[in-house]
Amino acid sequence: MNTDPVKGTLISFLVGITEMSPDAEEIVDIKKLKSSPSYPGVLPKQMIVKEEKRTIENMAVDFLVKFCPPGVVIVEASLELENILDSSVFDIKGNLIVECRTILWEYHCDPYFDEEYTVYCVSDYRGDPEVVISQHKDSIAGLLKTERIPLDDEEIDATLKFYIKYAKDDITIVDWDGAFVFDPRGDFASNIELFQIANLHLLKLRVLEQELEERLETAARLLQRTTERKIPWLKTREIRHALREIIQIRAESIMEFEATERDIKLIGDWYSARLYDLMTKKLHLEAWRANINKALDDLEDIYSMISENFSVSFSTTLEFIIAFGWFVLLIGYFALFFLEVFHKR
Repeated sequence: MNTDPVKGTLISFLVGITEMSPDAEEIVDIKKLKSSPSYPGVLPKQMIVKEEKRTIENMAVDFLVKFCPPGVVIVEASLELENILDSSVFDIKGNLIVECRTILWEYHCDPYFDEEYTVYCVSDYRGDPEVVISQHKDSIAGLLKTERIPLDDEEIDATLKFYIKYAKDDITIVDWDGAFVFDPRGDFASNIELFQIANLHLLKLRVLEQELEERLETAARLLQRTTERKIPWLKTREIRHALREIIQIRAESIMEFEATERDIKLIGDWYSARLYDLMTKKLHLEAWRANINKALDDLEDIYSMISENFSVSFSTTLEFIIAFGWFVLLIGYFALFFLEVFHKR
């Protein structure tokens, strides 16, 4: 195993969702060296909220807070290291994430929903970066997996196979928790932007799935009440409102999440499109979307059953009222008949 140090920059970021609109001053314009277009409409312009330095374990760390309307806060921490592959990087990364989360909470982001990601940026090398990777592949795979124990060779190879190259002297390896970006020109910002887009979409899918799970629980309780004939008539308005909300959620999710795929298809085989496609595979975004569509289908089915049960219950009640009314009329008729007969006598 090669023990030569590899200089690099460690960048950890957190993506959170807030209802605040923090003051922002500057628009971040990502400058790309690669001949690849940006994603129109996928992620709003990133506005800088603040920049500051904080000391963590006697190290000066740069923090950048960005806001992407509506309601997205991104906190980045960056630190230059003499050896980005050292075993101490595990603890350093953990400390950066903790501090990023502390800053994120300052903007009232949901403490239960955020996405973290770490990018290991290396530019201090010459020639083909695959030579460097082959010398340090066990350390690189371990950092990508956030795994301290030595990994099996098959696991290492499986981790490092998710990569993309643009020039002869660059390479980007992606995984669930992080990515290694080798670029002698230091063109890291455009890749990090794509990593943030992918993590933002994953976060929104997680939030939406949680909301749908809560709605499913509510719908299941409501269905049980309809089968037990314990639902009041006034609940019809609630049922109609819930059905409208489900339709609206489905429409909004289709519009939002299909936008990314549409833009990728428009861009075609550009580097950024292929890199984003690789990220969606590692984050399993398609599986998340499939689960959400299934949850929406289940909700529609449950509320349809509720509506049918209520209709049957309402019809039965209405028939009973009509029958009872006829019974009262018959009693009244017979009462009048006997009164008339008695009066004639």
